[in-house]
Amino acid sequence: MIFYGTRSSNLKNGQIINVDCPNCNENTLMKYSVFGKYAHVYWIPFFPFEKITAVECNSCKKTFLDKELPQSIKTKLDRDKEKHGIKTPIWMFSGLFLIITGIAYGFYSSDKTDKDEAEYIKNPKSRDVYSIMNLAAHYTTVRVDKVIKDSVYFTENDYETDQTTGIEDIDLPKNYTISKGVLSKKNIQELYKKETIFEVNRR
Repeated sequence: MIFYGTRSSNLKNGQIINVDCPNCNENTLMKYSVFGKYAHVYWIPFFPFEKITAVECNSCKKTFLDKELPQSIKTKLDRDKEKHGIKTPIWMFSGLFLIITGIAYGFYSSDKTDKDEAEYIKNPKSRDVYSIMNLAAHYTTVRVDKVIKDSVYFTENDYETDQTTGIEDIDLPKNYTISKGVLSKKNIQELYKKETIFEVNRR
């Protein structure tokens, strides 16, 4: 269940003087409060979408929204708010910042993984595991056993899967027992370029 909704936060309190209340007709002061409304998900603020100003007569205590006030009072109110420079606080964008940071980290992580894999393919080491697509268009893994000069000795996983998402379930030490082989470093780099080898894990 996703908890979402809207909330409001007090941004500023102030007052205007020498105004005629439209309710009691007294010449008085009026206190006002500016509230910022924002959307939230799991109580994390995501973005602001509205500012509301509530105004209270100091004489009769009746409360008005700014849009309910006569233009003469609203003009005074707007001037006073402008003078104080009421700004939307940065924390109301917290959720958006988290999403942007997550996306940026995803790009960074993906780029770093690509660079790491390119280095692993260029310089293979014992215990590297390659995820590959075989001739039957199924997926399996290959474990590097040793590297001697240009030759890479490996053991293929005894099992395969028809989906890449299940490949980590078969990557177990006990599953490398039967099919062994050897390839040159150049062969491995070509298989990586063709995406036959589509993932490299270094342990």
